[in-house]
Amino acid sequence: MTVAIGIFEKEEGVLEAIKRFQATRTNEHNLRIVVKNKESAPLLAAETNTPIEEVYEIREAQELNNARVVTPIGVAPFAAGGYTPGSTGVNGNPAGIVAGAAELDQGLSNKDVLHDIGIPDKHTKECGEAIEQGRYLLVADTDSETAAEALLLQSGAYKVIY
Repeated sequence: MTVAIGIFEKEEGVLEAIKRFQATRTNEHNLRIVVKNKESAPLLAAETNTPIEEVYEIREAQELNNARVVTPIGVAPFAAGGYTPGSTGVNGNPAGIVAGAAELDQGLSNKDVLHDIGIPDKHTKECGEAIEQGRYLLVADTDSETAAEALLLQSGAYKVIY
């Protein structure tokens, strides 16, 4: 199986493509819709049973799960006169320990989310940009790239990548 992704400017095109895929005799495909959020795709949210993946919702959920990660970067004994090289804290009689840490507060990008939901790495940048511009993705896991491409283009996709 391969992944064919149709990039649409209008929700109606996505709905048309779904109907065309469902009408094929082989029906050997798995469809998913990827949008920025459901508020930007009210027609798709209301009129299809095809799974809709909201990039912003997924990103927010992932950021909440990984919120404010603090990673230690090192520990060193501290003595009243400064650090004593080779001191382990037992013989060097340090007054305390200095710990270093770095806060990793880098938010996830759309590319990260798209990768996590199964968009091939070679397409995450282009798909992420399309999502940011308010476009809609119809992702088809299919056996025939050319048949999927034809269905997507006939339905109004302005670009198909695979």
